[in-house]
Amino acid sequence: MSKTEIPYYWSSIDWRKLTEDFPPPPLFDSVMAARSDDEMRQIQNARFLDRIADAWKIPFYRDRWAAAGLEPSDIRGMDDLEKIPTFTSEDIKQSIEAHPPFGDHQNFAFDAMRTPLKIQSSGGTSGLPRPTLFDPIAWEVQAIQFARAFVAQGGEVGDILQITLTNSLANTAWCSSTAAMNWCGMIPLTTGSGAVTSSRRQLELAKEWGTRGWVAFGEYLKILAQEAERSGIDLRKDLSTRFIHTYLGVDTEGHLRRLLEEAWGVPVYDNYGTHEVGLIGYECVAQNGLHVNDDTALIEIADSETGRILGPGHDGDIVVTSLHRSVPPIIRYDLKDRMRSTERTVCSCGARTTKLSGFLGRLDEMVKLRATSVYPRSAQDVVQGDARSTGEFLCVVENVGEGLGSRERMTVLIEQAREDDSHALQEDMKQRLKSTFGVSVDVTIVAAGSLAPQTGLGGEGKVKRLLDRRGEPAAAV
Repeated sequence: MSKTEIPYYWSSIDWRKLTEDFPPPPLFDSVMAARSDDEMRQIQNARFLDRIADAWKIPFYRDRWAAAGLEPSDIRGMDDLEKIPTFTSEDIKQSIEAHPPFGDHQNFAFDAMRTPLKIQSSGGTSGLPRPTLFDPIAWEVQAIQFARAFVAQGGEVGDILQITLTNSLANTAWCSSTAAMNWCGMIPLTTGSGAVTSSRRQLELAKEWGTRGWVAFGEYLKILAQEAERSGIDLRKDLSTRFIHTYLGVDTEGHLRRLLEEAWGVPVYDNYGTHEVGLIGYECVAQNGLHVNDDTALIEIADSETGRILGPGHDGDIVVTSLHRSVPPIIRYDLKDRMRSTERTVCSCGARTTKLSGFLGRLDEMVKLRATSVYPRSAQDVVQGDARSTGEFLCVVENVGEGLGSRERMTVLIEQAREDDSHALQEDMKQRLKSTFGVSVDVTIVAAGSLAPQTGLGGEGKVKRLLDRRGEPAAAV
């Protein structure tokens, strides 16, 4: 038996300092509103330098930065941020493969085991998932981020929060339940997904126990609404729902939000995050952009082609630096997600933060069709906006032809809601998607429910919207 002293969780955090550094609700809004831009930048800069000092001790960063010609004295503050090379999830995967089991960016955390650790992961659609270690600070700050969102979206002390994601390797459900119980006085009801607790039972529990808030993906909220209709449950009259915390995806025209709000009769709030950094942005009751947790994350928007940092109001890839994470540090992580930022400003809810747009697409899903950049997930608005469809779609990309005549072709498979004339829907979708994508694509109408095996609808993870067949033999033109 090891003689190493047990790192008890309760004594691993200075709890008073934690809440001063990262105020939970209801303090967050007032604290952030009282901070000037200069004060906020000073706080960010101090935390940034602490994370840089952590990173220089770790091979993953030290080697990459040295290869880029950097020395410790070259990074003196946030003004030097752009000198630091970005990294992606592919770099993390390579780090894990070269330095198993967790990579040279975080294997160090096991040395002497001075702090409690937890393993969570993301990805894993092919091969093993991508693990991330959490120390108590990383764990609790992510929970505080979620607690801020729940309160900003209408959660109150004593409210039951029904969490329809399973406590598993993914951490959204864990963050939600920890946030509810530890940081905002809500009562977590951890029903898990429909595979754990059937959709009908989810609704029965919500009705009987008085669920006030839901944590669920948009696709599952639609499934619950359909089940309610079959079961004779009126979502508006029979349930006590007051707000819904979800992740709308590419919903720039608001079709999915309106669909869900009409079905449930309550506000639906969008959110954005990544398991390594936590809840980066969340909507408040104003529903006019996502508040950034500026005290926990530095946000940059980069040009997809050049990597040049763009100013507020421009679309680009979101690059994030965690200000609270030291196990492991996250410095200039290019998430490959397209978003837009605004300057820090006071919102009608009282908080003063940077804001983000909703999700605009993923760079690693981008497809080049006839020299035009196409983001498959941007089809969501078009498909969701037509009542003749179920709202479900899948973009299939493949190579066609041979030699100089070879090219990439995209076909968008769209489910129709009823057995109506599919030709009219097909032609309308072709025209609308051409306007959205900026280039013509093929459209095939398929039966309702037929795409679920390929998209993963109703499962635990994110719904897939791209099927990439470009590595297969070329199809006929």
